[in-house]
Amino acid sequence: MRKNKLMLILTVLFFTTWAPAGLAESLTIIIENIEVAEGKIMIQVMSGEEEFLGSNDPITTVLMRARPEEMRFSTSNLPTGEYAIRVMHDINDNNELDVNYVGLPKEPYAFSNNASGNFGPPEWEDVKFALHGSVTQKIQLVH
Repeated sequence: MRKNKLMLILTVLFFTTWAPAGLAESLTIIIENIEVAEGKIMIQVMSGEEEFLGSNDPITTVLMRARPEEMRFSTSNLPTGEYAIRVMHDINDNNELDVNYVGLPKEPYAFSNNASGNFGPPEWEDVKFALHGSVTQKIQLVH
């Protein structure tokens, strides 16, 4: 009896310490306000301010063929922490956000928390969100 109890305790300890620590249940991104089914939707998930500012590559980049109205992307393999999302609709499929002569975007774009900036992208404080458990970000494309 004592041996069985010890084995049960050791088994429980093994599985509770072996399980991956800090993994989020899920992140679901819903992109709304897609007007045309042309080109691709690019989603970038950034795990810190350095990634957001472009010093490091995003932790995840996803390209999906555009569909009108609404698209969804889900992942469940990100660790718990602070993140930001940047979205662009590359309508002409040239893999970049086209801008006009003064640098304003000519293609739809958006950020997590539907944050917007003044004369440039929003600040990290405006786009960041905590990923702990199951999180959904609904993001409206700006045209």
